[in-house]
Amino acid sequence: MILVDTNVIIDFWDKPTEEAKSVFEENEIATCGVIKAELLRGSNTDKQFTQMEEALNDFTYLSFFEKDWIDLSKFFITLKQNGLTVPFQDAMIAYLAIKNKCQIWTNDKHFKLMQVILPELKLFSL
Repeated sequence: MILVDTNVIIDFWDKPTEEAKSVFEENEIATCGVIKAELLRGSNTDKQFTQMEEALNDFTYLSFFEKDWIDLSKFFITLKQNGLTVPFQDAMIAYLAIKNKCQIWTNDKHFKLMQVILPELKLFSL
């Protein structure tokens, strides 16, 4: 399963490539609440919002449970103890990927930095 970050989905929607299209078609693709919210808030019309929401509903949804918030806090402490501060949403995405044994497909540099500290974080690339 591949958890696809906001920036990759936006790039694909703006300029789809055959290579990226194959990844979306041939793999189980996942999303989560923070990615959905980031994408949907970029819509400009109700119609666009609905189209985006429907497209995202085709993906597996990874959710947070009450215990996950405690574990996410510990995740942040581990990063901080190793001198790394990352945006909250990136840590949430990384946490969910590790928890669900997914790869993350992203263009965001924070994930490579987290991977140095957390080698169980797997990144996908074309």
